[in-house]
Amino acid sequence: MKKNSFIFNTNRCVGCNACVAGCSIENGTDFRVNWREVNTGNKIKHPGLPVFHFSLACNHCEDAPCMKNCPALAYTRDEKTGAIIHHAEACIGCTYCTWACPYDAPKFNPATKIVEKCNFCVDRISDGKRPACVEACPVGALDFGLLDLKEEDRVTPGFVDMGIKPSIQLIPLREENKAPKVENTDQVEIDEKKIEEWLPKPKDKVALDKEWTLVLFTIAVAGLVAWQAAHLMGAIDMQLIPFGIVSVLAIALTSLHIGKKMRMWRFILNLKGSWLSREIFSFSGFLGLTGFQLVTGNIWFGILALIFGICSLISVDMVYKFLTRKDGLPVHSGMVSLTGILFFVWLIEVPIVIELIILIKGSLYIGRKISLRLIRLKHFPALSLLRTLCLLIPYFLLGTQWELSLAISLAIILAGELIDRAEFYYESDVITPEKELRNI
Repeated sequence: MKKNSFIFNTNRCVGCNACVAGCSIENGTDFRVNWREVNTGNKIKHPGLPVFHFSLACNHCEDAPCMKNCPALAYTRDEKTGAIIHHAEACIGCTYCTWACPYDAPKFNPATKIVEKCNFCVDRISDGKRPACVEACPVGALDFGLLDLKEEDRVTPGFVDMGIKPSIQLIPLREENKAPKVENTDQVEIDEKKIEEWLPKPKDKVALDKEWTLVLFTIAVAGLVAWQAAHLMGAIDMQLIPFGIVSVLAIALTSLHIGKKMRMWRFILNLKGSWLSREIFSFSGFLGLTGFQLVTGNIWFGILALIFGICSLISVDMVYKFLTRKDGLPVHSGMVSLTGILFFVWLIEVPIVIELIILIKGSLYIGRKISLRLIRLKHFPALSLLRTLCLLIPYFLLGTQWELSLAISLAIILAGELIDRAEFYYESDVITPEKELRNI
């Protein structure tokens, strides 16, 4: 079935950024936020490396992950042109779509505190014109047409085909362009380690300095759900005021992560497709039902709250399905579900279950650190030792004459979980064209 598509020829692109300028002029974008970007396969301009450029904007995918996963339903598809349209008035600025898109198309604008992206020049193509970026290209590297695309149309260096059917045809490099002809016989041998050092640091979509509020929020979710579960089993008391204080702090933490706080209610509009919507909905239900239980004393509210709480733990972990792990492992010791279980078993004080959970979390943590060391990535051995001690010390003192109080044990365990969760964000990444080009 034919559809409107970009056509990009890597053999012709000279990296002049005329397409970027054309897009910016047509759409009046902020000079700090380019809807189209040109990445290069040789940023340090080394004479012995391949030189080619890659111009990408939104590919208006058939199975668009930005539209599918946006919790606020801020994306729609124009049925006439196939364009994925972002609606600024509906965006809450949570940036989740920037994680979901492997082509780095949605851009967060710090001035407006919302996301924006290429709209396929929908007005132009509706009138039979070509997009502004295509019109601006002086060498014919970028084109536009009605095409019946195939899988082989998207095989080229630096482009990730995630099975989402992007509307772009890529004409791959000719063999002679894959390695430049260098006449200098005294050319210095290429040192891959040096090249990595010389390359500019890629932009991080996931960084601990930006996600610290999420570290605290996710730990708070695990703690509150564990508290409710232990309370239902009669192991620990739960009072309205302390629970309310922690709940308000958790909500405040998650609100700090979004651009438009007055639109927070839109978080739950996409329960059908977005794990982020499911997370906020289930956690809100958990808080409300627990509040009703504490006010009325009705145990059924508590049981229903716990069901919502378990769903919120699962949803929190599923929100991060788009992230790639530097260690390459599918399971992480800092998963919120595991943290919630750890808090719960300490609150109900069942030694054999505590031993099992510590064994699982400890093995996952040590295995991850070994993996990072084997691939020579930074793994913070001193911090790792501290995290491991926070897991083991309360256990080793359990049942001895030096046994710690529950409050002190939980404080030590909490410190370890904060380290583990912080490392989760530090060791996670999002696929982007710029980073894919570095791996060629």
